Amino acid sequence: MDDTALLRQTIRRCTAVLVVTLATVGVSLQSASEASYLLILATGAVVYLAAEFIRVNPTAENASHSSSTEDER
Repeated sequence: MDDTALLRQTIRRCTAVLVVTLATVGVSLQSASEASYLLILATGAVVYLAAEFIRVNPTAENASHSSSTEDER
Protein backbone atom coordinates (compact mmCIF):
# COMPACT_ATOMS: atom_id res chain seq x y z
CA MET A 1 0.00 0.00 0.00
CA ASP A 2 1.21 3.47 -0.69
CA ASP A 3 1.19 6.31 1.83
CA THR A 4 -2.09 7.79 0.59
CA ALA A 5 -3.95 4.50 0.98
CA LEU A 6 -2.55 3.99 4.46
CA LEU A 7 -3.56 7.52 5.46
CA ARG A 8 -7.10 6.97 4.18
CA GLN A 9 -7.33 3.68 6.06
CA THR A 10 -6.13 5.35 9.25
CA ILE A 11 -8.65 8.18 8.86
CA ARG A 12 -11.50 5.68 8.35
CA ARG A 13 -10.48 3.72 11.44
CA CYS A 14 -10.14 6.85 13.59
CA THR A 15 -13.53 8.07 12.40
CA ALA A 16 -15.09 4.72 13.30
CA VAL A 17 -13.55 4.88 16.79
CA LEU A 18 -14.90 8.42 17.21
CA VAL A 19 -18.38 7.32 16.08
CA VAL A 20 -18.35 4.39 18.53
CA THR A 21 -17.28 6.68 21.36
CA LEU A 22 -19.89 9.35 20.67
CA ALA A 23 -22.67 6.81 20.11
CA THR A 24 -21.79 5.00 23.35
CA VAL A 25 -21.87 8.26 25.30
CA GLY A 26 -25.19 9.12 23.66
CA VAL A 27 -26.66 5.73 24.58
CA SER A 28 -25.57 6.14 28.19
CA LEU A 29 -27.14 9.61 28.41
CA GLN A 30 -30.51 8.67 26.89
CA SER A 31 -33.20 6.26 27.92
CA ALA A 32 -33.20 2.82 26.31
CA SER A 33 -36.18 3.50 24.03
CA GLU A 34 -34.70 6.73 22.65
CA ALA A 35 -31.20 5.35 22.06
CA SER A 36 -32.06 2.63 19.54
CA TYR A 37 -30.58 4.49 16.53
CA LEU A 38 -27.40 5.30 18.46
CA LEU A 39 -27.08 1.67 19.47
CA ILE A 40 -27.41 0.59 15.83
CA LEU A 41 -24.82 3.19 14.82
CA ALA A 42 -22.38 2.04 17.51
CA THR A 43 -22.87 -1.61 16.59
CA GLY A 44 -22.28 -0.88 12.92
CA ALA A 45 -19.09 1.02 13.66
CA VAL A 46 -17.79 -1.79 15.89
CA VAL A 47 -18.51 -4.35 13.17
CA TYR A 48 -16.69 -2.13 10.65
CA LEU A 49 -13.67 -1.89 12.94
CA ALA A 50 -13.64 -5.64 13.51
CA ALA A 51 -13.78 -6.26 9.76
CA GLU A 52 -10.94 -3.78 9.16
CA PHE A 53 -8.64 -5.42 11.69
CA ILE A 54 -9.49 -9.00 10.72
CA ARG A 55 -8.93 -8.48 6.99
CA VAL A 56 -5.31 -9.26 6.18
CA ASN A 57 -3.62 -7.93 3.07
CA PRO A 58 -0.51 -9.83 1.97
CA THR A 59 2.54 -7.64 1.78
CA ALA A 60 4.98 -7.64 -1.12
CA GLU A 61 7.57 -9.24 1.15
CA ASN A 62 5.31 -12.22 1.88
CA ALA A 63 4.35 -12.58 -1.78
CA SER A 64 7.97 -12.69 -2.91
CA HIS A 65 8.81 -15.19 -0.17
CA SER A 66 5.97 -17.53 -1.18
CA SER A 67 7.04 -17.45 -4.84
CA SER A 68 10.62 -18.32 -3.91
CA THR A 69 9.44 -21.33 -1.91
CA GLU A 70 7.46 -22.55 -4.91
CA ASP A 71 10.60 -22.39 -7.05
CA GLU A 72 12.47 -24.53 -4.57
CA ARG A 73 9.93 -27.38 -4.86
